[in-house]
Amino acid sequence: MSVDLSAVSISATKPRGKPARMLAEMGIRVIPVAEDEGNVDRYVLSKRLAVERRTGSSFLRGITDKTLFTSAIYLREHFRIPVLVVEGEVNYEYSAFDPQAVRGALTAMIIQYGVSVLATPNVEETAALIAMMARQEQVGIPEISLIPKRKATDLADMQRRVVEMLPGCGMVAARDMLQHFGSVAAIVTAGEQELRAVRGIGARKARLIREVLGADYEAVDTERNLEDALQVCPELLFGRPVTLLARQHYVFTEEGERNFVDMVFLDPQADEVILVELKRDRVRREHVAQLRRYLHHASQSKLLRDLLAAGTGLRGVLATVEPSDLKTQNADISVCIVDRDSVIQVLKALRAERRRADCSSGSRSRAGSSEPGRALPPAAGPGER
Repeated sequence: MSVDLSAVSISATKPRGKPARMLAEMGIRVIPVAEDEGNVDRYVLSKRLAVERRTGSSFLRGITDKTLFTSAIYLREHFRIPVLVVEGEVNYEYSAFDPQAVRGALTAMIIQYGVSVLATPNVEETAALIAMMARQEQVGIPEISLIPKRKATDLADMQRRVVEMLPGCGMVAARDMLQHFGSVAAIVTAGEQELRAVRGIGARKARLIREVLGADYEAVDTERNLEDALQVCPELLFGRPVTLLARQHYVFTEEGERNFVDMVFLDPQADEVILVELKRDRVRREHVAQLRRYLHHASQSKLLRDLLAAGTGLRGVLATVEPSDLKTQNADISVCIVDRDSVIQVLKALRAERRRADCSSGSRSRAGSSEPGRALPPAAGPGER
């Protein structure tokens, strides 16, 4: 697995078992859990998600001794997303099991107990599956493109596919444009009149193509975008000067579980530490609970321990660019709607600064030049709920 799993932690009832050892080798922090439910092989990935692993033989044994069903009840009652992984072959013929009993147990897990059932061929695939679920649950799920993809056959096919993504350009138009201009780069720099010289490209289509190719990109795609903007322009969120103490700062719970706080600020005037959790979409009740845990364990942070011990206050802010009418009903947690347009302007200024820095670096390598200054746009004030 190519992704960094050092930020992921999993609680395991069998920390010395092979799956847990394989997870630890991937870089995941495995936390032992005392379990009073017998010889259960369970992995807790979050407060809402847990995975129970059963081999084919232990699955059949669970049907006989009923532990499969008692475990299902436990999972359903304690976790919103209970998962059962059945590993390896379920050899009911060798064990003289009625196939209908096996099928009935599997369907009961889903229909009666609400447990999702997944099958893996071996322990390696089980560990990889648990690691993927833990990473997506704790770090996030990369957005999935809805554009169908096919494997390009050669360079010309890749070039056609690029042009096909332009407004009103199917395969025929893409071929015609590439034959007319000779390269994708020439299409990108072509003006409206030049585009209209291609068969099938009218005034409206040419205008749309130029708009797509020439307009500035204006979007807040990820929480990281919002984080970048707030680092250089905290007035997007705060009405008075604050100091950024950390980004992606982690605090530990008493059980040793590591939680990441997006941003930590110090408000000198109010003598407060502010933990900021960023959301690209609408904030929900579970986000409030998440930030509540961060506040509860903030004193475990080496960075914050001395400040809090000296009497510095502590509060949390849930920040998003999406409209929200959520009322937290917590005096120490507020919801703030950050002005999307202002964030976009800051991101555009950061891009321009990076381009200037790149050009300046190239110039210095040849003749030397001074560092460019940074000019960021004024930010709109925050709107706290």
